[in-house]
Amino acid sequence: MRKHLVLIGGGHAHLMTLENVGEFVEKGFKVTVIGPSFYHYYSGMGPGMLGGTYSPDDIRFATRDVVEKQGGIFVKDKVDRIDPDKKEIYTQTGNTFSYDVLSFNAGSYVPMQKAPENSNNIYLVKPIEKDMEERKPWITLENKPLNSRPLESLDPLLQLNWRRIYFLNTLKA
Repeated sequence: MRKHLVLIGGGHAHLMTLENVGEFVEKGFKVTVIGPSFYHYYSGMGPGMLGGTYSPDDIRFATRDVVEKQGGIFVKDKVDRIDPDKKEIYTQTGNTFSYDVLSFNAGSYVPMQKAPENSNNIYLVKPIEKDMEERKPWITLENKPLNSRPLESLDPLLQLNWRRIYFLNTLKA
């Protein structure tokens, strides 16, 4: 029976593993990625998207396509709970997955039910794909888009992550 590697989330911490799903599969592993969206958005470039410098396509990669193209399995779902004694994952849609190795990169969550009653000027910045859809009032300042710096002026770590997203997008082509 093949060993089963399950990644919960397809974000920054899993980028190197996502790039190499094919190598795990070739070595006999079953690889499953469970994520809430078919895409992962690089939040470091979120301000540039909201300011109009980048489109949503510029700052995301197709997690499902990258995983499936290399022989892995992608499941669009959210994890509800985990039973470490049984080595089982239970999802919100009722699926159960067994695992041998489990890695978490599930992202952040803001429980809005804990926000004060008068919270009309509290805006969630995650998930980032919702920001573009809703075009929050803070996107502009005096009706002018916020400016973002060109890629060359970003710090080296941000440049590296952007280039990795570009590489992963080429895998889906």
